[in-house]
Amino acid sequence: MPLQVTDQLSLLMDILRSHQLDQCGSASECQQIERLTNSLLQNPQTPLELRETLTSIQTYSRTGSTSPSVDQHVVGYNNELTQWMSVLDPQ
Repeated sequence: MPLQVTDQLSLLMDILRSHQLDQCGSASECQQIERLTNSLLQNPQTPLELRETLTSIQTYSRTGSTSPSVDQHVVGYNNELTQWMSVLDPQ
């Protein structure tokens, strides 16, 4: 059974929040983020206002999964992680 958009967004936020709070990550997490963003961007149910942010997150995940130091990559994106979290979870 495929995940709904809200479930995918929740999973995406959990991984990004973990990166933001721990200031580290793994290549496999970046690959998971990329799969989630690909799926969300292809799904017509995904809100249009999230697509630009999802595209940015997708770029983050692609470069992170091949980075020699994923932890340094995550730290370098700290401001963006904060911004993306506020867009994905505006509460």
